[in-house]
Amino acid sequence: MAQNSAISKLFSVGKMICVVGFGNLLLGDDGVGIRIIQRLKMMDLPSQVDIIDAGVYGAILFSLVEKYNKIIVVDAFRSNCDIENILFMKASQIIKEKEKYYFSGHDLSLFDIFSMMKSVHSEKILNNVCILGIRIHKIEESLELSDDVTKSAERAVNMIKDNFLRGDESWMNH
Repeated sequence: MAQNSAISKLFSVGKMICVVGFGNLLLGDDGVGIRIIQRLKMMDLPSQVDIIDAGVYGAILFSLVEKYNKIIVVDAFRSNCDIENILFMKASQIIKEKEKYYFSGHDLSLFDIFSMMKSVHSEKILNNVCILGIRIHKIEESLELSDDVTKSAERAVNMIKDNFLRGDESWMNH
C-alpha cells in the first residue's frame, strides 16, 4: 500500500518521465542503452513513464525536452579517468566535464545536443535531463554485451525500476 501511495504522490501532478536509450545493437557494448530499454519495456512501469528506443538518433532529445518533466538518457560511454562503471549526472554537469567522457557516436553527440538545448531554452532545462551512462571499454562488431557491461546494465535496470516504482525522485536530483 505504501508503494502505491508513493507512486500516486509522484505522478498525481501529471509528471511525465521519459527513459530514452541510445546505441547500436550491432556494435556489442555500444548497444547497452538499447538493451536496457528493451528490458524496461518488458516491465510494468507507471503509465506516466515512457520508454523510448532512440537507436543512434540523438536529435530526438529536442522533441522530448518540452514534453517531459524528467528525461533519463541511457547510453554507453568511455573514459580514461578512474570512475565507476555506472555514471549518473545531470546534463548540465556533463557539459562542464565533457573532456572526461566520450559517449558513443550518434547523429549528433550528446554534448552538442545539450549545448544546443542550452542555447535554445536555457541551462535550467538541462537540469531536467539526466545521463545514466554505462562505461564500456571497446566497440566491436558483435550482437553480445561483454560480461562487465551486462552486469552494469542489470544494475542500471534495477536502479531505474526500483526508484520509479518507489516513487522516489531524489536519485534524479544529483
